[in-house]
Amino acid sequence: MKKLNRAQAPGRRYATFLKLGTGMVALATATAWVAPALAQSTASEMDEIVITGARKQPNIAGLIQAETSPKSRSTVTQEYLATQTAGQSVLASLNLLPGVNFTNNDAYGSSGGNIRIRGFDGNRVSLTFDGIPLNDTGNYAIYSNQVIDEELVNRATVNIGTTDVDSPTASATGGTINVQTRKPLDELGVEGKLSFGSNSYKRIFTVLDTGDFGPGNRTSAFLAASYQDYDKFKGYGSLQKKQFNTRIYEDLGGGDFISVAAHYNENRNNSYQTNSRATFASNYFADYNNTWVPQTAVNGKADTVPSTDSNYYNVRVNPSNTGNIRGQSRFHLSDDVMLTVDPYFQYTLANGGGTTSIKETDPRLIGTSKTAKGVDLNGDGDLLDTVLLYAPSNTNTFRSGVTSSLIWDIDDNNRLRVGYTLDYGRHRQTGDFSYIGADGTPLDVFGGKNSGQIYAADGSQLEARNRYSIAELNQASLEYVFKALDQKLTVVPALRLPFFHRELNQYCYTYTSTSTNVASLSSNQYCTTNPTITQTNLYRTPFTGTKDFSDPLPSLGVVYQITPEHQVYFQFSEGFSAPRTDNLYGVKTDQPGIVDPEKTYNFELGERFQTNWLMTSVSGWYTRYINRIVSALDPNDANNTIDRSLGRVDLYGASIEAGFAITDQVNFYTSGSYTHSEVKNNLAGPAGYVYNTSGKQLVDTPEWMAAGRVEYKPLDILSASIEGKYTGTRAATDVNDEWTTPFFVANFETRLDLPDAGGFKGTYLQFNVNNLFDRRYLNTISSSTSIATVAGKSSLPFYQVGAPRTFMGTIHTSF
Repeated sequence: MKKLNRAQAPGRRYATFLKLGTGMVALATATAWVAPALAQSTASEMDEIVITGARKQPNIAGLIQAETSPKSRSTVTQEYLATQTAGQSVLASLNLLPGVNFTNNDAYGSSGGNIRIRGFDGNRVSLTFDGIPLNDTGNYAIYSNQVIDEELVNRATVNIGTTDVDSPTASATGGTINVQTRKPLDELGVEGKLSFGSNSYKRIFTVLDTGDFGPGNRTSAFLAASYQDYDKFKGYGSLQKKQFNTRIYEDLGGGDFISVAAHYNENRNNSYQTNSRATFASNYFADYNNTWVPQTAVNGKADTVPSTDSNYYNVRVNPSNTGNIRGQSRFHLSDDVMLTVDPYFQYTLANGGGTTSIKETDPRLIGTSKTAKGVDLNGDGDLLDTVLLYAPSNTNTFRSGVTSSLIWDIDDNNRLRVGYTLDYGRHRQTGDFSYIGADGTPLDVFGGKNSGQIYAADGSQLEARNRYSIAELNQASLEYVFKALDQKLTVVPALRLPFFHRELNQYCYTYTSTSTNVASLSSNQYCTTNPTITQTNLYRTPFTGTKDFSDPLPSLGVVYQITPEHQVYFQFSEGFSAPRTDNLYGVKTDQPGIVDPEKTYNFELGERFQTNWLMTSVSGWYTRYINRIVSALDPNDANNTIDRSLGRVDLYGASIEAGFAITDQVNFYTSGSYTHSEVKNNLAGPAGYVYNTSGKQLVDTPEWMAAGRVEYKPLDILSASIEGKYTGTRAATDVNDEWTTPFFVANFETRLDLPDAGGFKGTYLQFNVNNLFDRRYLNTISSSTSIATVAGKSSLPFYQVGAPRTFMGTIHTSF
């Protein structure tokens, strides 16, 4: 274990920090910076250096990196990311890794996608960006189209089945993904990229690096911006994305530093329509309609809503504004003691569009008024009409927190690390009604959130949803790194102690469904000030409640370096996922045991062989998954779905990964994974019906996946690569009565480097083809319990389809 000697350590000892606890220092720094953190936490980054003994590990083609961590881990670096489609989500570039399956909603990434790792969906995988958590505070969802531009990513690391000891998460039963921003460059320069492609795709990216400046030339910064715009590959509409990033880095000497970064992302998307398997079989490009029929407004006539307007593409939108400020820092308090502090702040405003038809005499429009009979929504002078309103479900989140660690290098073979994490999110969910323009375009994509509100006769705002939640994570952690046998053996016991608090404030009434459609009790809300509430089918009145969840999560990692090239490792860890807000709003919180935390016990044994020209990794693993939460028909009322426990699931499998630098001109990468999942219990349905889930596989979890990539560089200025992935069959229902077919998708890339000229350098032309063989396949799955009709109700799984063959050309230069 390498330590800094006194000559290397910074002269200033920051003695005042010694008088404060790690958590107090972290909170004070967070308040002072009003900011957040970076990819992996600073302390976890230091742990890697300690365990590996090197600050930069060798890799092959940017797809496989030498790893010595006592856990299953895969890493992709900028070398590989630079070959991918410009503007693509970094999560899509993880798709070749073993056990990882990412389904992209289109070829360019702005419409989002879904990631799974060894059977665990994105809500059960922790995504961090420079150490700060990106999963939604309410439902833990990952929004892949809001991640930082790939050009600014130094690397992305996947911990499979386990977390870092300081991971700021209450949901990671399936592992973590850490995305790390690059540092500013030490020389002044500008980099630019311009891309064009299929579906009228266009994108521009530029970044300015200041180079070193300030006293001692120890400060550097970058400022980056990008814009992309393209048409949907099916149906009507387009997707636009703007992004801005900046980072300033101050080198304090002796390895100490302070960094502050900021990120802002804005999406304005028309959504792709999901459909059943039968619909896509008859029309692969089925989507929302492009015909808007203006609604009539005639006095004395009961005007109605044209039947096609609710599925008009311009009311099916997905806007989002997201941003964060991130801080990172490391301070030596003495030669052997370090303090890391990573504070952050995040902001989110987003919705998924949608409409609702409202009668002008709806009780919600009367409210507490004693005289009004309704509100004339269309201005035709009567109260006879039904009017289509824009009714998005807005989520507005303000989130702040800090991850901090105190690290003591006891000697060359012993290190102790104590950490504290705070993550505090205020989660506001509203359904703000507003009007739709005469051409079918919402007057504001966020509805009545900011303007254009619709009011009842008593002055109250018309809303489809109104709730406020707080999610607060307080977490302590302890890790010990011990080395023995000439540092060939590394043992890392650790303990994570999360305490998670949810505060629930439901301001609306919850009703059960009375229609032929099945409604979720977490979303079937009726918001009104009207005192004459109908008691029929009333499930719950407005309420306030709290729920607390905690569990000690031990882990143990062991690595033995047999030779400099050959190592074996063992990993045990426990995972924990607290219920989501929707889980809790849909049940009565005074009924204990209905929704409990999910828990995992993970075991893995692996072997690695690593040289500069050949790297391999093989592992076998087993996970016991307790209390998996699913959404299914309420056994007591077939009109509703509720979230409840499916019970125990056992998972086991094997993974292999290899990179081979065959010659200086040819690199080869391959991976494969086998994942077996088995549900252990049946699920009770309504009217005595039993869903036969026992012995079935988890949804959207292929047993077999295999991937490969070959890169060939016949000339110093010319390279080409082809990569592909096979994805096996996936169950689309919990009962396994509908499956997808397996598919293979290949991508091609070639690049030509141009000579430096006129002050321009690093200039190249790049050409990408996605879905090279133009395969058609079912992509992202919105699963259901069963396709069977139960108690008169049925719920088919719905899908996204894969984008067809897509072409893109890019020119890059810098000066």
